[in-house]
Amino acid sequence: HKETGPMDAQMEKMLINATPMARRGTPEEMANVYAFIASDEASYVTGALWLADGGITVAKGAIGEQTPESLRAEPQGELRLDHAREGLEHKQVQTIS
Repeated sequence: HKETGPMDAQMEKMLINATPMARRGTPEEMANVYAFIASDEASYVTGALWLADGGITVAKGAIGEQTPESLRAEPQGELRLDHAREGLEHKQVQTIS
């Protein structure tokens, strides 16, 4: 959480400058990756490595400083926590108590 996490302002600036998207990712953006992988739409995905890091893995240097302000805005929306679990239809689910 950016307000209470262990990262200070200088560390955050370094991270943002190293990220091509020039901003931190939102919880919704991270959750959407997992929601997709858990959905039926990803039924053919096997053994893939998914990176939700704003491009920092492939970036070299402080590329985020070159990103225009117009591209730095976070997406609109909030994380929906009341999922209907549609992807589990017709599937056997094992629960752990």
